[in-house]
Amino acid sequence: DLIQDLLHWDYLYLAGRMHKPIVSIDLPPNLSCSEGPDEEAVCRADEIEDAQRTNLLSAVSASLLLHDATNNKHSLSSLQSFPVSQLYTAIASLSYTGDFRMQTGAEDPNKVKKLVESPGMSKLWENMYSETLGKLQNLGVISVVDGCQGSDDVVDMTNPKNHGGGGKHLECNFTDVAIRKQLVQNLPPRLRKHSDRIVGAEDDGDSIRQGSLVLRQELANIVAPAAKSQSMKGFFSAGVSKSWRYALAKFAKGSGK
Repeated sequence: DLIQDLLHWDYLYLAGRMHKPIVSIDLPPNLSCSEGPDEEAVCRADEIEDAQRTNLLSAVSASLLLHDATNNKHSLSSLQSFPVSQLYTAIASLSYTGDFRMQTGAEDPNKVKKLVESPGMSKLWENMYSETLGKLQNLGVISVVDGCQGSDDVVDMTNPKNHGGGGKHLECNFTDVAIRKQLVQNLPPRLRKHSDRIVGAEDDGDSIRQGSLVLRQELANIVAPAAKSQSMKGFFSAGVSKSWRYALAKFAKGSGK
């Protein structure tokens, strides 16, 4: 079920695809409206739209929590800055965490890079995530600043005029436990149950790094079984001969041949 995966990341299959600006679902406002038990109209289109907002917020929050804030020369309390494109790369990578096809060379190793850095993709990513980044900025979790020519002006991501182009940076104190707790609350329920381990201890770099590793492992625990299941389904539905040729082509592409 699409909504289930968007909200709960049961498989991170449909939800993972919808993290990226390559899937468009155009739904008429009255699609699949039906009478519920309370005789009120329930519109699936609205439900999907709301679930997708939650999915995008979860994706940004998970990607920020995966940022290894202690692997730098700054103090634990310092504000850190990095290109917004780095966040988009982390988001694009979420649904491949633990995917054996990426680990064994059965997928194009540049797949994520192409999703983020191909011509025209920057504006698509910003159009998709502007609302989410604006929400986190309003909450004081992050700041989006114009990094061009040393500028530190805050960028209003809700203004379409500010979408596209390079130079934007995110600022966030990843080691602030209050911020990490707020980000964890945006994760799907199955990940929130590990909140204490993911958040880590204040002023403890090793604990914070371990928290990022815990989250990465839990994501892999979701993706790995789903990836294997999808591969097996494809193998049996396509037939042995066709699947074998497809697999060889994938491995060749993955090895850069």
